[in-house]
Amino acid sequence: MEGFFKSKIVILFFLRSLVSYLHLMSKNPPTHPSKTIGDLASFLLDPHLETEHEQNFIDRIHELLSEMAVVSGFDGAAEWHNDLQASSGMAISVNEAALCLLDYRRTGQFFRGMHRAILDAKQEFPGQTIEVLYAGCGPYAPFFTLIAPMFSPDEVQFTLIEINDASLATARMLIHEMGLQPYLRENYLADATLFKVPNAADYHILFSETMDTALEREPMVSILLNLLPQLREEIMVIPQNVTVEGVFFRETDLPDGIDALYELSADYKGHSIGIIMDMADAIHEYLSHVPPADKVFHKIQLPLPAPEYWAYFALFTTVEVWDDLFLYKNDSDITDLRVRKMEDLSPGNFIHFKYELLDEPELVFGVS
Repeated sequence: MEGFFKSKIVILFFLRSLVSYLHLMSKNPPTHPSKTIGDLASFLLDPHLETEHEQNFIDRIHELLSEMAVVSGFDGAAEWHNDLQASSGMAISVNEAALCLLDYRRTGQFFRGMHRAILDAKQEFPGQTIEVLYAGCGPYAPFFTLIAPMFSPDEVQFTLIEINDASLATARMLIHEMGLQPYLRENYLADATLFKVPNAADYHILFSETMDTALEREPMVSILLNLLPQLREEIMVIPQNVTVEGVFFRETDLPDGIDALYELSADYKGHSIGIIMDMADAIHEYLSHVPPADKVFHKIQLPLPAPEYWAYFALFTTVEVWDDLFLYKNDSDITDLRVRKMEDLSPGNFIHFKYELLDEPELVFGVS
């Protein structure tokens, strides 16, 4: 009953705030879409925001940004559909990057995480202008364009790195249209997996969400391996960590096949073999030694469960954005399940995994 009344209070508070906002807009309509975007973004700071309301706010923000940037993610020039190859990992296309904004839970959590990190950095470095290095900004640079107006240019400055010239050109135009040039320290058209950062010691926050589920395909690992050694030791990194867990399921666990896995309750765990990769630990280990010639970033061997569990195998991705802000399995496109039907699995006692820094990195496995 207590939870019921608490929920009602949260909803009533939200509705009262929304009514006040709409009333204010009716009396003082904004002279520029960027004012509306800023007002809408401020509602996303509420960690208890109902899912439906969060989606509605982000939909409207996307609509306004796409009108200003002339990039929606749904159409546009043919080259806007093309991914680009980084030194390791694929940088997603202009369109796909624009559509990432509509990955609602992801946008909300990273937005709140960036805002909190800037506040934390202001506490840790009092009196300093907080410098943010934003690697892989896409055409909207949303964790600049939505966040910057909540601070003054004396409080926070952003530097953008983007490999796609069309994305960076669009982000520059959007920043100009929104009047945010005073917050932009610098911008670079570059592969962040290779880029040498000028004045690297100046930065307080490194932000990059260049990842797919299970850290496949995209270049975030390679970006961090390149940038972290250049930056100050106490650099704040968003996301703070990504972990990938391996879980086996029996046929009886999933009577409807793989699709049934997406319907399992959150507390149903299957048979976990543990964390296959802890990105923060693996990066620390990798940077502590001479890089191997075979480009193997991480490898691990774990015991196999009993053969009755060898029907299905899933990778569960968890993203620790900042402090208590997480993305769990199926919260987002970047924490979707990776599931394989384990047909004809060879007899063995161990399953071993390897993540290599290839054109399209992924966790591959074998049995021994």
